[in-house]
Amino acid sequence: MISFLRGTLVQARQDAIIIEVSGIGYEIGVHSRACSMLPPVGSPLVVYTYLQVLDNDLKLYGFLNQEELELFKLLLGVSGLGAKSSLNILAALKPDEFCQTVISADEKRLQGVPGIGKKTAQRLVFELKDKLGKSVGMVLPPTAEAEPLEELMEALEALGYQRSEIFPLVMRMKSEGELSGKVEDNLKQVLRRQAQSVKK
Repeated sequence: MISFLRGTLVQARQDAIIIEVSGIGYEIGVHSRACSMLPPVGSPLVVYTYLQVLDNDLKLYGFLNQEELELFKLLLGVSGLGAKSSLNILAALKPDEFCQTVISADEKRLQGVPGIGKKTAQRLVFELKDKLGKSVGMVLPPTAEAEPLEELMEALEALGYQRSEIFPLVMRMKSEGELSGKVEDNLKQVLRRQAQSVKK
């Protein structure tokens, strides 16, 4: 397994780059967003890689950070999702954006990715929602509001709620301006909304 390559960027195309390492040129598949972040040709570059072994072929895919590499490997584990579709997702959504999209079950946003239809979007949410909830811990954005919201999540977990279950509701209420800065008040609001949704 080739974990990463450190060399010189020789060529950059929309879907692939060539890196020279000790006199050997490696062709590496990349997503289009990564191409826009590359340094000029001739610059040193480190790329984290994944070697895909097919029946009659070997393909090397590269990423500018390990977070994208790990997400790519996770996407390949989704039934019916290949490398091309996985790269399309990474081109359209940053890892944190993808995680929030899946956790909040925003299938419409996923369908906006080229090659991702309704069934595939549903499959992504179904297969990855819990996995992403555990792996990223439903990390809240680093803002001044993050600390009280994280305290709210911990209070809800102490009451027996799963983070993957309650996180989408909390973020939706936050975006709708229903949460204040006080954890106690927010807890009552969330429990009230949760009770209403259960009755429906």
